[in-house]
Amino acid sequence: MSNLEVLFPNQGLCLLLPQGITLAEACDAAGLALDLVCSGRGTCGKCRIRIQESDGCQHEVLACKTKLDRPLQILLKESDYVHWAQLLTAGYSGRSFDFSPALTKRFLSPEQLTPAYCGQYADLDAPLLLAELGRQMQQCQAAGQPQPTDQGLTLVYNEEALLAIQNGDTTPRLYGAACDIGTTSVALYIYDLTSGKLLCTGSALNGQIIHGADVISRISYCQFQPEGTQTLQRLILDTLDQLLTETAAQLPGLLQDLYSLVVCGNTTMQHLFFGIFPGALGHSPFASISHHTQTCRAKGLGLALPADCMVTFLPLIGGFVGADTTAVLLTLPEDDKLRLVIDLGTNGEIVLGKNGKRLAASTACGPALEGGCLACGMRGSNGAIDTVEIIDDEVHFHCIGDAPAKGLCGSGIVDLAAVLLVAEIMDPSGRLLSREEYQSIHPGSALARHLAVHEGSNAFFLTETVFLTQKDIRQIQLAKSAICAGCLALMADYGCTPEEIHELVLAGAFGNHIQIDSALTIGMLPPVSRERILSIGNGAGQGVCQYLLDRQAQNRVQRIRGETVHRELACDPFFMEEYIMQMNFPLRMTSQERSCSA
Repeated sequence: MSNLEVLFPNQGLCLLLPQGITLAEACDAAGLALDLVCSGRGTCGKCRIRIQESDGCQHEVLACKTKLDRPLQILLKESDYVHWAQLLTAGYSGRSFDFSPALTKRFLSPEQLTPAYCGQYADLDAPLLLAELGRQMQQCQAAGQPQPTDQGLTLVYNEEALLAIQNGDTTPRLYGAACDIGTTSVALYIYDLTSGKLLCTGSALNGQIIHGADVISRISYCQFQPEGTQTLQRLILDTLDQLLTETAAQLPGLLQDLYSLVVCGNTTMQHLFFGIFPGALGHSPFASISHHTQTCRAKGLGLALPADCMVTFLPLIGGFVGADTTAVLLTLPEDDKLRLVIDLGTNGEIVLGKNGKRLAASTACGPALEGGCLACGMRGSNGAIDTVEIIDDEVHFHCIGDAPAKGLCGSGIVDLAAVLLVAEIMDPSGRLLSREEYQSIHPGSALARHLAVHEGSNAFFLTETVFLTQKDIRQIQLAKSAICAGCLALMADYGCTPEEIHELVLAGAFGNHIQIDSALTIGMLPPVSRERILSIGNGAGQGVCQYLLDRQAQNRVQRIRGETVHRELACDPFFMEEYIMQMNFPLRMTSQERSCSA
C-alpha cells in the first residue's frame, strides 16, 4: 500500500500516510484527533471538515467516512479537533472519614539489619524483592561500595503485602493517586500519604472519545475491530500516563514514590482499563466478566509508575452500574435517610435506598444531554452556551470562557428547553411553535424573531449559527424521560413515593452544572421538593479518594455491594410505561389560563 502526502496548512504539518485510511485516522495520526461522537458511523456529523484538492477546489466532507485516496490538504480549524473541555474534579458530600491509608512505609535502620551469627538481614517473605536486594548487594561488593543495608532499608507495604524495598530512609516520601475514569473525562488526584494532603489534581478528556461518545459505541468498536479492545485500553492508559507525567512535572520525584493507584469508572471503563473484551455487555444478559475489586501491579499495565505500584479498581454493582457509582455511595453519610442518587453523565446511574437495602439501575440517556446528537450540540468547552434565561422578553445566555457562541452544551440545553416551555414557545408535547403561531398567542413579543425554519422544520435561534431544532427537542425528550422513568421505576420497586425521599443527590459533571430548577421544569427529575435536592459535584472522584485515604473504606465498599441489588429496567413493564408517559413535558398553566383564573 502506497503512502500519500497530506498537508495540514493551518497547523504547519505535512505527513506521508497510508492510502485507504479515513481522514479521521489521518487527523489522529497528526495528533489532531476529531470528536467521533457516533464512533465513525457517519450519523452525528460532528467530524465534518474542509479539505482542499490539488486543483485548489475546497469542499466539506465527513472525515470518518472519507477515504484517503489522493494527496490533499486538510484545513482544520482549532475548533475541529479535541482541545480543552470544562471538566469537573471537585466534589462534596456530608460524610467524614479517617485518615488511615493502606499504603505505609517502615524504615529498618542499619542496626536492625545487622545479622546475628548465621542469622538473617530481614525477616521478610518476599523472594523476588529479596533477590533484587541480593543483586544490589552483589553489585556493591564488586564495586567496592557500601552495602545497601549500611544505609538502612525502607519497606513499602500495602496492608500486609510488601510492595518494594528502597535504599535509605525514604519514609518522608509516600504518595498515592486516585483516578475517576469517565466515559468523557478523566480526573486524577495526587495525595501525600504521610499527611493526607491533596497535592494536586489534573483532568483530561478520555482519549477513547475518538472512537465514540458513549459506551455502546465503544463496545461496538471492540466487537467489529479485531484490535479494538487493545486500542481502547492503550488510549485510556495513555490518557492516565499523560496526567501522571503532567503532575510529576509539578512534583519532582513523585513517580518514584507513588505506590498506590485507586481507580473507579463505569462497567465498560473497567473492562477497557484492563484490556478485557466488553462484548458481553453489548447484548442480553449484559454480563460483566467480573464485579469484584480488581487489583494488579502497574508493570502489568505498562503505566509510568513504579513496577510494583498497587493498582486497585473498585468493584462494580451490576449491569452498567459500575465502580463510579460504588464510589459515589461511599461518600454518603451512614444514616437511615432514604436517598435517591442520580449520577448524570454520558450514561445515567440511579440508586435508591439507605443502609441495609438499595436498588440500582442504569438508564441510557443517550448523548443528547451532552450535545452529542443535536444540530448545534457540543461538549462543555470554550464557546459552549451553558446557561440560558429570558428576562423582559429578551434572551440572555452565557458562553464558557466568555468566547463567541459555538453551540450548546448539556446545562445550556436543559436551560433552553425549560425557558421555551415556560415562555410557551414549546408546548408540553414538545412541539415547537412556528413564528406565526407564537405571534398569535403573544402579539408584539420580541421572542418571535428567534423562531424560524431550519431544513423544513421549526427551530429556535439563539444566534445566527446556534439553534435548537424540533428534532433536537425530540432527542431531549427521550433522554429526560429515561432518567425520570428510571427513578420512578425504582421507587415503585422499593415501595416509596417522591414525598418520602429525604434527599435527591445529583452527582457527576452534568449533574453539577445543570440548573436544578430547569431540570424540574422539563421533568427530567422526579417531583421531589426543591429544598431536598442537592448536588455533590464529582462524587465518584471524592469516593475514590476516600478509598485511597482510609483503609476502612474497603470494608464499607463490600457492604455497599452486598446491600445493593441491580435492577434491569429494559425488562420492567412499569419502566416502559413510565418512559412513554414521561416523554411529554410537565403541564404548566398557560398565559390564557392565568388570565382566566385572575
